[in-house]
Amino acid sequence: MATAREIALELAGICRPVPYAGEGICDLCHGCPNPGWGTCWSCDTVTGQLSAPCSLVVPISLYEIPSQLHHVLRHYKSGSYPGRSSEFTTDVAALSGHFVERHGSCISAEAGGGWDVITSVPSSGTRIGQHPLVTAIKLLRPMGDQYEPLLRRGEVDIDHLHAKSKGYAPLRELDGERVLLLDDTYTSGARAQSAASAINRAGGTVAAIVCVGRVINPHFSSTLHDYWEAQRTTPFSFSTCCLEPF
Repeated sequence: MATAREIALELAGICRPVPYAGEGICDLCHGCPNPGWGTCWSCDTVTGQLSAPCSLVVPISLYEIPSQLHHVLRHYKSGSYPGRSSEFTTDVAALSGHFVERHGSCISAEAGGGWDVITSVPSSGTRIGQHPLVTAIKLLRPMGDQYEPLLRRGEVDIDHLHAKSKGYAPLRELDGERVLLLDDTYTSGARAQSAASAINRAGGTVAAIVCVGRVINPHFSSTLHDYWEAQRTTPFSFSTCCLEPF
């Protein structure tokens, strides 16, 4: 059976590098802010709606819609390809597992410490049974051993660009535990940041949000188009992450 590393390396061709924060790069999600700004509009909007967001977001890869990575991240949980759902879930597990194993020390250094618990952003819908991201995490060791569900859906719904402090509710009180929060897709960050705020408000500390894919729409503006072209034409490698200069 192939290892997470072997599967991840085979998937490197469908990934696109996430740039190191700097001029023209969002200092939170590593996306593309408007000219002259250090933080992109979606991050500024979403974090401003919450009392305790997370300041460290670490995407593994950028992607546009449609693309091969989008296909994996959409259909590992859609059920549209019953014969390949488990393969896509394994792909998500391999990408996240190999990345965290390779760059856990980078994340810990930037976060000011490691983590005691790994958890995930709950489904925003009425999914029956275990979320496929949880299934993916539990395929991994030692990540699966560190996993614990910490959140459930809250009193209010979360929408694109509309983060809510009560969008998620803690399943238990947290006593200073440091948490690594995993998600599959980061678009505006409303869901992930709402989850992070709920954990922080419950007594924990979200060390970082790690997401498999950061969505980029290169057709939104000429600035985003140029940003995407620069990353699209740069080879992806697991040897570096967005917390390290290329």
